[in-house]
Amino acid sequence: MQDNLTAEQVLAYLIETLETDLSEILGAESKNEFIVGEWYAYVECLEVISNWKKAKKFGLDYNPELKYNIT
Repeated sequence: MQDNLTAEQVLAYLIETLETDLSEILGAESKNEFIVGEWYAYVECLEVISNWKKAKKFGLDYNPELKYNIT
């Protein structure tokens, strides 16, 4: 990863990273308190980023809680 990214590039990369990590969490065989805490944190981050006016352009055009339902 480059050191001189724009804010837009950083947010796009963050969305990608959070989505990847959430997919891995959902695929976990057991969901302990730590994993559930991670899920809440990552979903909250996506919810905050979804307020960015360019979020939809980078694929964040959904409700993270519904898409990444941990139950």
